[in-house]
Amino acid sequence: MINLKFRSKVTFALSLIIILSVALGTWYYRSQQNSTESTDAVIETPKPQGKNIKALNYSQLKIKTAANIYQPKIQKKLHHQVQALEKKKNYSFNHMLILANPYLTDTTSLYLHFKTKQPVKISYRVKSGKKISTFKRTLYNPNGTYAKKHSYQLIGLIGGHKNQITITATTKAGTKTTKTFTYHAPQLVGKEANRLKVKNGSSTQKLTSGLYAFIGDKNLTQRATYLVDNDGYIRGEIPLIGYNSLRLVQRGNYLYFAVNNDQIVKMDRLGRIIKSYSTKKSGYEIHHDFAVDSSGNLISLATSLQAKKREKRVEDQIIKISGQTGKVTRLLDFKKLMPALYKKATSLETETSNKGYHDVIHANTIQLLNDNQILISSRETSTIMKISDLETKPKLDYLIADSSVWQGIDNYSNLLLKKETNFVSQAGQHSVTYTPTSQKGIYYLEMFNNNSAIMNSRPSFKWTNYPNRLDMLNKSFKNSLITIYAYDKKVG
Repeated sequence: MINLKFRSKVTFALSLIIILSVALGTWYYRSQQNSTESTDAVIETPKPQGKNIKALNYSQLKIKTAANIYQPKIQKKLHHQVQALEKKKNYSFNHMLILANPYLTDTTSLYLHFKTKQPVKISYRVKSGKKISTFKRTLYNPNGTYAKKHSYQLIGLIGGHKNQITITATTKAGTKTTKTFTYHAPQLVGKEANRLKVKNGSSTQKLTSGLYAFIGDKNLTQRATYLVDNDGYIRGEIPLIGYNSLRLVQRGNYLYFAVNNDQIVKMDRLGRIIKSYSTKKSGYEIHHDFAVDSSGNLISLATSLQAKKREKRVEDQIIKISGQTGKVTRLLDFKKLMPALYKKATSLETETSNKGYHDVIHANTIQLLNDNQILISSRETSTIMKISDLETKPKLDYLIADSSVWQGIDNYSNLLLKKETNFVSQAGQHSVTYTPTSQKGIYYLEMFNNNSAIMNSRPSFKWTNYPNRLDMLNKSFKNSLITIYAYDKKVG
């Protein structure tokens, strides 16, 4: 027997998430209809400031837009310059090498390099104005918490402001040495305000000091991913070519993110692009989400450009991109996996950015349970799907959805998990997150439940079992939700 429980009472440490969730369902639908095409971010290369802060020589590189930044040959040339400067002198704590955003991957960032005679721990604080909260961090060093060799990327500076930065070196005995300097950080590439509007929730729990990632809103004139603190201040800006970052995936000292709808990059902790993966020549566009498996391969949601051209079919493929070679392999085509659904769902999309195409699945989340088992969120069918044998012969293991969605379509109803209580199922969900527990066979699925009635592929579908939904046809905008399911597989 397999049970699915709905957790109706959940305490969130981040009350802001709940406030955002109330409005985002309406925002998502309207942005899909009304968004304008973003342009490739125009890049102004850094300039040196005073005696302390240097800049690389970009004059021969012809860097004009974000598309230039993410070219491997450009990154290689930038890195050679950084290495040459590091070898030029023996930099100390008091006379460190400070570079303004050398790899051009975080607009307001700084790069530090120096050595110390004793092993020390490095921390820093940024003051950007009387009304702006002080930003504080302890820096990570792969050589150990206390080390003699130091290379760092500093984030947290406010664009267009004079930032006072204090670096503190602390020995194991607790002795502290400080160095203070100022840097007038450049304006943000995306031309956004330095602070987003913040509305506090009712929770009394203290927020953690982590940063929120805004991964490339369609409504931006020039796209970028913003790192935002609890007060709404933008503390980092990663320029994008187009689309959005899909997801920020951290593996060790590396960060994977998309910069366009056919390119994912691998960045190190210093802001350098180590690897760039392109899917264009292989005939695919990526969308919504990707994951990184245990071998460093990228498993991504995709659209086949051939199927898009010949069949007007979108967002129903899963591909693997080799982490070593960049080779692209198709793992799954939903039309082959679920042919009966495609025979039933024949109408074209009429409301979102896929207007005029067959969007039968509209996959928007992928989660790896292991390298051969995945969870997929399908917005169009308001269903969460578990798929196994991904690398060999993919098969459906279960579906989480209201029974009305799959009634009369082949034998898919037999794959539906049983609800333990009579709760209303998710509708048009996004961002499904798999969280394992210490108990065998039990895990949680947390999601942003858009609670939206979109199924253009089957316009005759009746939403009777979804009261208080976001009704797109009748322009009835209700609240979206944070929904958490408990999955429990019991034998006997």
